[in-house]
Amino acid sequence: MKAIVVKKFGNPPEMVVEDRHQPVPKDGFSLVRLHAATVNQLSNTLRKGEMASAPAPLVLGNEGSGVVEAGARFQPGTRVAIYGGSVLGITRDGLFQQWALVEDRRLLALPDNLNWDEGAALTVNYLTAYLALTRIAKVQPGQVVLISGASGSVGHALVQVAKALGGRPIGIASSAVKAERVRAAGAFEAIDLSTQDVGEAVHALTDGQGADVALDPVGGSLFGQLLQALRPRGTLVSIGFTGGKQAEVDVVDVIVNEKSLIGYSLHAEPDETAAQALVDIGKLAAQGLLKPVIDGTYLIEDFEQAYSRLTSREAVGSVILHL
Repeated sequence: MKAIVVKKFGNPPEMVVEDRHQPVPKDGFSLVRLHAATVNQLSNTLRKGEMASAPAPLVLGNEGSGVVEAGARFQPGTRVAIYGGSVLGITRDGLFQQWALVEDRRLLALPDNLNWDEGAALTVNYLTAYLALTRIAKVQPGQVVLISGASGSVGHALVQVAKALGGRPIGIASSAVKAERVRAAGAFEAIDLSTQDVGEAVHALTDGQGADVALDPVGGSLFGQLLQALRPRGTLVSIGFTGGKQAEVDVVDVIVNEKSLIGYSLHAEPDETAAQALVDIGKLAAQGLLKPVIDGTYLIEDFEQAYSRLTSREAVGSVILHL
């Protein structure tokens, strides 16, 4: 079988497509024939050597979709979405290969209304969004939820999950075209950074009250702007840093208005929590409330083009490898 293997971590990394033996089934695991996997920021950060990881060689890929060929939990032929947790593609060979052994608890029966590409993008982004919004932010129906990077794959998930929970998502995008796509994803309004100021726009959209909650997959200079756009005692949840690892914060605003700052990492979740949330996400997707947006698809040999698209800041939705 074909597999994309990191031979050496670094910037640039050394990665090749090589032939490997197909995994052998064992108890507690399902053998899955992969159809698709996402190229995401996690794998890009890992391949550049910016996070602690298993020594090379390593097959990356932390979420995907495929069909069960052997296993005890699902009948052979069952379509599944795969969540790799803090293991697959991080400390153990992941999903950038044509077959993989996956722990049964990391599988979700793929709803009939989602295709392979959408199924591949259903787990990591939507688990992050669902748990950040429910367990950390504790979003309530009617609350205004401000979301940065809303045209990206995590941003789309945040918009859709916030809406499914009864929130009123406001998405932030870098252009008018992306802002329109954010509205199409379910946001009740979108802010175009190329022509609008975040604080002023949120003030106008909330009758001067500010957002109840903000979710930030971007970081950098947007972090402080999101914080200032919150109402008194509002909460900012930081879940990413694609726009930069350093941020400037108005400490007086935080103190005077008793605002909360909190970080969230899906990979810090206990497996039991993630497994239950995966079931919840499957139910919402089956109801048509969650539907990943796909930016583009690439063949296994064209993985570097997929990473170029991911890092271009032009992608709207998830970047997918066909395996």
